[in-house]
Amino acid sequence: MKACFLVANHPPEAWGGTEQVVVALARELRGLGVEVVVVSGSDAPHDGVDVLREEFAGVVVHRVPKLPDEWDRQGFVRPRLHALVRALLAQERPDVLHVHSSASLGLGLTPLARGLGIPVVTTFHDLWTTCARYFRLPVPGVVCPEGVEREPCVRCVATDVGLPADEVRAALAERDRLVRAEVAAAGALTAPSATAARFVRECLPCAQPIEVVPHGLLRPVAAGDRAAPPQPGERLRVGTFGGLVAEKGVVELLDAVAGLPVELHLSGRVYHAELAARIASAQRAGVDVRVHGPYTPADRHPARDLHLAVFPSKCQETYGLVVDEALAHGVPVVCSDAGALAERRGRGGVVVTPLAGLSAALAELVVSPARLAALRAAIPAALPTIAASAARHLAIYRSLS
Repeated sequence: MKACFLVANHPPEAWGGTEQVVVALARELRGLGVEVVVVSGSDAPHDGVDVLREEFAGVVVHRVPKLPDEWDRQGFVRPRLHALVRALLAQERPDVLHVHSSASLGLGLTPLARGLGIPVVTTFHDLWTTCARYFRLPVPGVVCPEGVEREPCVRCVATDVGLPADEVRAALAERDRLVRAEVAAAGALTAPSATAARFVRECLPCAQPIEVVPHGLLRPVAAGDRAAPPQPGERLRVGTFGGLVAEKGVVELLDAVAGLPVELHLSGRVYHAELAARIASAQRAGVDVRVHGPYTPADRHPARDLHLAVFPSKCQETYGLVVDEALAHGVPVVCSDAGALAERRGRGGVVVTPLAGLSAALAELVVSPARLAALRAAIPAALPTIAASAARHLAIYRSLS
């Protein structure tokens, strides 16, 4: 069997959560005998070449960069890109197209594939189908709407792009129409969490069944790579890792640990100068913050050096790969209740708290070694893995082909 992945971007250009899942899923499917090829968008400027052929981790990647007039502001249908993707599908002749994200390549590609006789599986990695800003995290003064209401979205997007409300309203209506046609053309729909599936069902809306298939742990963790528990009298190492942006609650974490006898470790790329300045300000104020910078799968995982991991995201998360990574390294987790993170409530080793309760939750654990030890002991011996996701998706592929 041959599967083609359609993605908005792909490593090494981008290393976000979706990209990491795509690479891991391809690896596992190849281990099951599936040939995988990727058609990817790009955020790099078009340099005169329409399709760049690359290879990553043994997988052929056809990267299709956009021209300056092929971004969302100019519309959601991109005929030139459609023609290029059509030619690539005709060249590769996959048995199934697995759409992970078509955000950078434009809408209309799922119906295009169906027109070529290629069945399509769509996975909702993020909330792009229901939110033009991806994360359902509105600008100040706007409350994210429920269901199919879009008027708050008009204000939110207009603030971002600086266009008149009537123009934004019409563009969002057209976007909704195209996204619904895109989803309706898929033969099967999956999502990594019940939360992600619910948002699509209610806010697109979508009447088709959406199967929840958790991503799980993307890479196995050797027993020798598990973090050591804190020793008596040792200063507690608290940390967060991944993409470091304000939307992930980094500022709230800085405030929550101020005054606590802990080291705060931040691992990952700090994306914005404003956040870097806020971190520096906390350091000057006496907060013991250690900034470690970006890391890759080949590097020592930052969880290995933590006693407690904290993920206080403000986004409506659709899964939470970092939670699995921390737990697999034997590190208890405190997370916010944003989106799918709330589904971790009651799971071993995890404390879920509203963001307003973050300071109290951390203070309780810092002064209670027994509570922290009990949390660590409750971490499950086995966690869901990407191998299970690959096996389930392969079964779905076979049911459609």
